[in-house]
Amino acid sequence: MSANSIESSSSNTEEQAWLTGLRNGKEEDLERIFHRFYRYLTVTAYKLIADEDKAQDLVQDLFFSLWTKRATLNVTGSLKAYLRKAIVNRCIDEIRRAKRRETTSDEQLPLRAASQNGADELLEVSDLQRQINLAVDQLPERCRAVFALSRFHDLSNKEIAAKLGISVKTVENQMTRALKFLRASLANHLPTWLLFVLFNQ
Repeated sequence: MSANSIESSSSNTEEQAWLTGLRNGKEEDLERIFHRFYRYLTVTAYKLIADEDKAQDLVQDLFFSLWTKRATLNVTGSLKAYLRKAIVNRCIDEIRRAKRRETTSDEQLPLRAASQNGADELLEVSDLQRQINLAVDQLPERCRAVFALSRFHDLSNKEIAAKLGISVKTVENQMTRALKFLRASLANHLPTWLLFVLFNQ
C-alpha cells in the first residue's frame, strides 16, 4: 500500500470517528470538522458569490446545521465531498434569493460583478446536479470511473491507478479526456467558472 493510500485511509477513519462523535452530541468533534474544512469551504463559497462576509456566513450556517441535524446526518463517501456539495447548494440558493430581491426592489444593491455575471446563467439551470450527472453518465466507462474516483471520492491519481489496476499516466489521460468532454457538454448550461469550482480541488 502506498504512503498516499495509507494517509487517505487514516484520514477517512478519523473523519468517520468525528462523524460518529458528532451524531452522539460531542461538540469537540464538530470543532475538529470545523477546523479541518472551514477555510476550504469559505474559499469555495467565495468563488461562487464573490462576497467574503456572505461566504463566511454561509459556511457558519452550514456548521450550525450540521450540529442541529446531527442525529439524522447521513454522509456516504468522502466528508469533504459532502461538505463541498452542501456549501455549493447554499451558494446557489443565496444567488437565487439575491436575484429575487433585485426584481422586487429598485433599491436593492446587486451582487458584486463576479457573482452577477454568472447568476443569470446559473438560474437558467432548473436542476444543476441533474445536468452534471447526465454529462458524467455519457463518459466512457473507464473515463467515468476515473473521474468519479477523483472528483467525488477525492482519491489521488496514484490511488486511482492502484484501485483500477492502470498506470498513473492513464489516469491523467482519462481525467484530461473527461474534463474536456464535460466542459464541452456543459458549455450551454453552466458558466466555466462554476464548472471549475464544482470539479476542482
